[in-house]
Amino acid sequence: MVGVTEAPVDVQKVAEALGFEVLAYPFPETTSGLTFIEAGIKCIGYNQNHAPVRQRFSIAHELGHYLSGHEPYDHGTTHVEGRPSYLDPQNRLEVEANEFAAELLMPDTFLRRDVAQIGLDVPVLAKRFGVSEQAMWIQIIDLGLASRYPPR
Repeated sequence: MVGVTEAPVDVQKVAEALGFEVLAYPFPETTSGLTFIEAGIKCIGYNQNHAPVRQRFSIAHELGHYLSGHEPYDHGTTHVEGRPSYLDPQNRLEVEANEFAAELLMPDTFLRRDVAQIGLDVPVLAKRFGVSEQAMWIQIIDLGLASRYPPR
């Protein structure tokens, strides 16, 4: 298994260690990624036209669906922008997959260490972890770090 020891996490290697082939594909703009599993074939496709940070989040999001046992696997869209709510049962699986992706790409221990060292310099943190600034802010807020460390 791939050990995650430092940011940025190589999400493609993690997927490959779990037996997935990871492929870029020209999906429509509204589709960020999907997972296909059939007859022993495991594949995660991501939208080749999206920004690299979104592609990474999409792969991690699809892994979240898979490892959480969500079925069917062709979920298609990641919902970073809309922040789906647990209150809507249809969105519960998307929330869980997003939370998994955030923790995989921005592990709590790594992020807490880096915020303690450099403060809330979100552009620097986002670049270091290979995520969007929006995803970084969401993780910082979700971990309760925004009120502990003043921006520099």
